[in-house]
Amino acid sequence: MESRAIAAALEQEYPSPSLHLDSPILPKVEALMKIITPALSPVFLPRVPRDILNERSIYYFRKTREEKFSMPLDELEKSEKGGENAWENAAPHLNELAELLKENGGPFFSGGTVSYADFIVVSFFQFLKRLSYDGDLFGRAMQIDPSFQVLYEACVEWLKRDDH
Repeated sequence: MESRAIAAALEQEYPSPSLHLDSPILPKVEALMKIITPALSPVFLPRVPRDILNERSIYYFRKTREEKFSMPLDELEKSEKGGENAWENAAPHLNELAELLKENGGPFFSGGTVSYADFIVVSFFQFLKRLSYDGDLFGRAMQIDPSFQVLYEACVEWLKRDDH
């Protein structure tokens, strides 16, 4: 939840390689993700307690999200906000994100240099991948524009864990 603050601390402590927090693209990516994530939340949020959380965390997660949406997550998933409507609501913003990604020739938002903007988007894609059944959410996101798959593959080295 405090990723930006953590990124700023990392940039200060370890300035090289830079996360490029001063990139003019970063605020655009952040603004788009603040629209895309809520638009798709009826699709992915109901899967979080089913597929990720441990028993101790499920009650709090469900309770707080049900208060936010004024309905149980299972209902949210089946509501007019969920399913295909969620993807349709997110589509123009995902397309805008893809255009921004292609602006500098890729594979990254800044062209050939990875930045924090890339990590924001790829972490969202990774989250969708983790919540996918047979790749449905992740695959759907990747189908929006080929540049998303290129970005994801260019960032795969940062998705590897080295602590186990």
